[in-house]
Amino acid sequence: MPGKKKRRSGIPTGNAGEYFVMGELLRRGYDAQLADRNTKGYDLLVGRPGATTDMRKVQVKSVRSAPWYVNPRSFEGDAAGQVTVYVLVGPENPSSPVRYFIARNRDVAKDVHIPAGWTSGAFLKMKAIEDYEVKETGWDAILG
Repeated sequence: MPGKKKRRSGIPTGNAGEYFVMGELLRRGYDAQLADRNTKGYDLLVGRPGATTDMRKVQVKSVRSAPWYVNPRSFEGDAAGQVTVYVLVGPENPSSPVRYFIARNRDVAKDVHIPAGWTSGAFLKMKAIEDYEVKETGWDAILG
């Protein structure tokens, strides 16, 4: 269709978000490592310094602008107990810093919106996670 804007790949934004989160955690003294590419269910392993036997699986969801596209199954069963870091990377020419939001999936499950007619995928709006924003403190919520 003429005039239709081509959607850009979200892969660079997703990769950037994972590295931003890992960098912030390492800067604060946590042990953090990226999961292998395409590992199902999590993106990072995170633990306290020296606690190599107690690493937590953490999902990272990154966007340039809200809302976040999520999998509804991430908010059900055992997955509901997992922690997700939502990263607002911002535009390519940033005028503000990257923002981080850390929430346990069950805590925001009620705000997951599945558009009518969709059989997979859902959205999580900024309003649902804005109370979970992390500034200089609060990163311990990742090990919750």
